[in-house]
Amino acid sequence: MKSTRDTIYDELRHRLASGHYPQDASLVPLALSEEFEVSRTPVREALALLERDGLLVSTRRGFAVRHRSDEEMLELFELRAVLDALLASSAAVRRSPVDLARLDALLEHAGTLDDPGQVRRSLNEWHDTVRAAAHNTTVSSLLHTVDAQVKTSAPWRTRTVEDTFDETLAEHRAITEAIRTGDAETARLRMLSHHEHDRDTRIRQKVRRDTDGEPPAG
Repeated sequence: MKSTRDTIYDELRHRLASGHYPQDASLVPLALSEEFEVSRTPVREALALLERDGLLVSTRRGFAVRHRSDEEMLELFELRAVLDALLASSAAVRRSPVDLARLDALLEHAGTLDDPGQVRRSLNEWHDTVRAAAHNTTVSSLLHTVDAQVKTSAPWRTRTVEDTFDETLAEHRAITEAIRTGDAETARLRMLSHHEHDRDTRIRQKVRRDTDGEPPAG
């Protein structure tokens, strides 16, 4: 059973990674303890863990969302792509029949969905399954933190235009096929290409938000 600290940590991490808080937000332990209806101790502990993860910085009042320079963001994108490509390569060698069945099921499910937010959640589960199929908890754990740093710096804006996931789904299917056939190098290269597209989209969305003051959604 999750502790109160871990429950709050997970919720705040999700909020940060989805762009729930504006960049100038202040996360104050007292206010959060009132929101979650708990004492300030587990809130402070959760905030300290998020600071350790590189998502927050401490301030006089509490904590603020960590700002990153353009160069730091690009470094994070590069690191995330390399780590995820490594895990895709490992998955091609170590995946089990159960892992493949889960990957297929998630892609099939994503292809039946109409709501963009649901499609993205299903594809996020696919990524988690690839990482699990690599059977390398050390790299997966590191990637989990880097992934949150990327999403906090450049949260995804869920698209609402119809048929906008066709290319993305095709990329996921191509990676899955490389994993299925045990082609580690192709799985690695296809995952790198997939992350390059994701990076470019996130950067365009971030620049548009910074320019227009457009809030993130999803």
